[in-house]
Amino acid sequence: MGAIRDKNGKTEQEFLRDYDVTRYFRPSVTVDALLYRKTDDGMKILMIERGGHPFLGCYAFPGGFVESDESCERAAVRELEEETGIRGIALRQLITVSTPGRDPRWRNITAVFCAEVDGDIVACAADDASDAVWFDVARSADDTLAFSGGGVGFNVKLDVVRDAFGEIDLNETRVVERGKTAFDHAKIVLLLADRVYRGVL
Repeated sequence: MGAIRDKNGKTEQEFLRDYDVTRYFRPSVTVDALLYRKTDDGMKILMIERGGHPFLGCYAFPGGFVESDESCERAAVRELEEETGIRGIALRQLITVSTPGRDPRWRNITAVFCAEVDGDIVACAADDASDAVWFDVARSADDTLAFSGGGVGFNVKLDVVRDAFGEIDLNETRVVERGKTAFDHAKIVLLLADRVYRGVL
């Protein structure tokens, strides 16, 4: 039986040999690790202070770029350890965020992983993180998030849009006042808080 050929007369081997990887736009892929703990009046979230641009001095989840030889799952574990020293945490995927313009450097799509932890696990900032802080996060009725921890306090105001399933739509929700949060991470905190409040997580 002869080789299977496509409409251009090529076998799969010939197709792959001639494939042009530059034909389609190639965004970068990043990961974020979101550790949280429920409290009586909200939750605690671990964030790192960014030691470089963009958003220098602002707070983000531990995370970074996926390397060519690793999965997103492995990258999230690696970045969490590199930036905070934390290891041995089982992470599960929370959401993938692909909003255009979410990262001023390039079109970066991020896979966000999360884990609920017991107690305040000690985090030691390293790599490109200047500090690691457990923030108490309280959500008010108008979707303002109040962050406080490590001697730092700020508010984030969001204009929330929900999708057809009642979930917070990260593509359409806007950060009106970002406080000291980086990228779209305040929106992801709100999404997490919303799911925890509704018992989804």
